[in-house]
Amino acid sequence: MTTRLAWIAGVAGGIGSACQRRLTAHGWTVIGSDLPGVDLSSPQSAEAWLPHALDSRTLDAAVHTIGMSGRRLGDGPVSQCTDEAWDAVLRVNLTSAFRFLRLALRNASPGASIVVIGSALATTLDDDFLTAAYRTSKAAIVPLVQAAAHEGAARGIRVNVVSPGLVDTAMAARALTDPAITARLDTLMPLGGTAVTADEVASAVDWLLSDGSARTTGAVIPVDGGWTLR
Repeated sequence: MTTRLAWIAGVAGGIGSACQRRLTAHGWTVIGSDLPGVDLSSPQSAEAWLPHALDSRTLDAAVHTIGMSGRRLGDGPVSQCTDEAWDAVLRVNLTSAFRFLRLALRNASPGASIVVIGSALATTLDDDFLTAAYRTSKAAIVPLVQAAAHEGAARGIRVNVVSPGLVDTAMAARALTDPAITARLDTLMPLGGTAVTADEVASAVDWLLSDGSARTTGAVIPVDGGWTLR
């Protein structure tokens, strides 16, 4: 029996690694991509790599977990955000999601499920997390995914967003080591004042790849401890 095949973009750590572990444990065959070998912010890289990795098969699932914070490059309030941060964050977070979706749709089996990781920061405003480039890049993922979901529906392909709050990964280290922010976690996430784990995000992804979500497409699934309820 042929196992189901999933492509996870961004497997070097954090959410991508958690998704890979979960799918592998459930019997999926997973092909993973990440820098430096496959750069989805570059037009040619994945287009050349994916057909070889698929080896004449098609995808039953695809998950995009690639993302960066632009703080070190000067991301911040609109009046302070640097051109370098804006260009880099939009390229890595949004353009790579577009190229991922384009490739995933072209190589997906009928009935496949595709998931892109968004962020609760796309729809919330907070002085401690006021990053214009990051927020814009994650907010724009929603209409992009909805367009892909509309296109894929004719072939039974589902496309959804999982939108985490503050996740305990290396990218969130600045926030999670800031006493002023950690003291506010109960307010930020009323369901429990601890950061979301990568495994909790992977669990939501797992559901969207399962038959249990067969009628769900174009949706944004929050895994944020209630952050977006504030």
